[in-house]
Amino acid sequence: MVIGIIGFGNLGRALAAGLIKSGVSSSEIIVCDNSSEALATAVGEYQTGASGDAGYVINKADVVFLTVKSHVFETLAPSIERGLFEGKTVVSFMAGVPFEKIYSLIGEVELVRGMPSLAIADCDGVIGYTKAPAAVAELLSKLGYAFEAEPEDIEKVMAFSSCGLGFAAYLLDAFAVAGQAMGFSEETSVNIAAITFRNAVERRDFRNTVKAVATPGGATEQGVMHMDASHVHDIIAAAVRKAYERMT
Repeated sequence: MVIGIIGFGNLGRALAAGLIKSGVSSSEIIVCDNSSEALATAVGEYQTGASGDAGYVINKADVVFLTVKSHVFETLAPSIERGLFEGKTVVSFMAGVPFEKIYSLIGEVELVRGMPSLAIADCDGVIGYTKAPAAVAELLSKLGYAFEAEPEDIEKVMAFSSCGLGFAAYLLDAFAVAGQAMGFSEETSVNIAAITFRNAVERRDFRNTVKAVATPGGATEQGVMHMDASHVHDIIAAAVRKAYERMT
């Protein structure tokens, strides 16, 4: 299976890295980008094929991933011969671009919409995707926690997972900054934050972990009560909602 990646920014690179780490040969990946620097990175660092001609990449590929911004693809699409997509599976990672819009740009192709997090680079991401051919679903499953979602839920996946990675990092940063404010070094604060959050993740049952640690009258309870009084739950829910509304 030859895999074409249209766009080699952060997401395209994460996809290429994850595919290679999962066992896909770099010789089976062809990258397209309008930046000569990006193409040089693809060839030199990732050892994939590369071309500035989207038509060439699509013609060679069996599966084509769209990892560009929507406005970039809208500009690019008219220059691509629609017949090149025949017999291909197109996987769009473009946020906020529904099936109908993509069909209007490239025709009635076999189309899958997906929303991944950048952690797919380490095969530890989250990918929600619409109904897909078995070979494509298997490919996505190698990149992390992959699950089928309804078309109307794809933007929810991005708000909750893809954007959520940034939200989680924001909270970790706040925790690390709090450590520095108490006199710990930046390195120590970052290490404590990372290990503490990892420990919480490993316990999985988040709500009961709070109850177990926040014993009545204890220090943890005071901190949790402060967060409750500050409506932290509501703030986080609103942040996810704002991200979702931006795409709909």
